Amino acid sequence: MGRTDTLDVESFKQNLEQEWRQAAPGWRTWYDTMETEPGSRGLSRTLIDRAGIGAGDAVLDVGAGYGEPGLGAAEAVAPDGRVVLQDLSAEMLAFAADRLEHADLADVDVAILQRDAEDLDLPDFSFDAVISRAAIMYFVDVAGTLARLRTGLKPGGRLAASVWAAPDEVGFASPLPIILHELRLPPPPQDRPGPFALGDRERLAEVVADAGFVDLRTGSQTAVWEFDSREACTRFLRDVAPPVTALVAGQPDELAQRVWQRVTDEAWEPFTGPDGRVRLPNLAHWISAETPR
Repeated sequence: MGRTDTLDVESFKQNLEQEWRQAAPGWRTWYDTMETEPGSRGLSRTLIDRAGIGAGDAVLDVGAGYGEPGLGAAEAVAPDGRVVLQDLSAEMLAFAADRLEHADLADVDVAILQRDAEDLDLPDFSFDAVISRAAIMYFVDVAGTLARLRTGLKPGGRLAASVWAAPDEVGFASPLPIILHELRLPPPPQDRPGPFALGDRERLAEVVADAGFVDLRTGSQTAVWEFDSREACTRFLRDVAPPVTALVAGQPDELAQRVWQRVTDEAWEPFTGPDGRVRLPNLAHWISAETPR
């Protein structure tokens, strides 16, 4: 997946950084909801396992956000291992730093690096593994960036990454058709970086192979997020998804209220149990691979 000709890359990067800056307080609020074993923590464990991470390894977490799956990997590399948490957003990494401060990782070297992953210049053969959860689909040049990351891996070094599947397989995307219909907006372009840009598992494998990795394995896993009510689920969306919130925020009050009410009443209805709790299943695709030996 090369650069999209009509995409203003500089504006895209600026908007992406701003969106994560705005979302960072929301992720602090909803962290405990996300990071359960049936939820995103289970996905982190899969990536750590697929990357074969063990004691003494050096690991790079690309797009670490608030520190996942990197802080989980830090537990696996103890003692004497090394983990680098990289992310574009200083605000998300500040949350990761807070979590690190309260973690029992005295025998692991954990570094925090605020930088665009597409601009990383890694020393050759620095890491045993590169891991990434729900981040590489935001790359403008996925194969090119992964190829550069590959040079930072030792021969036989491992890659394990996950991306969200297609929108109709991801529960948190359920409000999008409602919002687009109410606001009479067209669907977003399919050839742009974004949360579902690598939702096709074959396409995911293709770009990883194009980056020079071998021994590719793919699979899928569902992260289930639970909320006390439909109203809570809507609050979650508004807290952590600034691009969606921005679409509605500029509308007249009556229209905005109607949009959010429809989201609450309709988008979460298929996932709501008799007790009123919402169990939101979100399908992720994972891929693992190695560098040539």
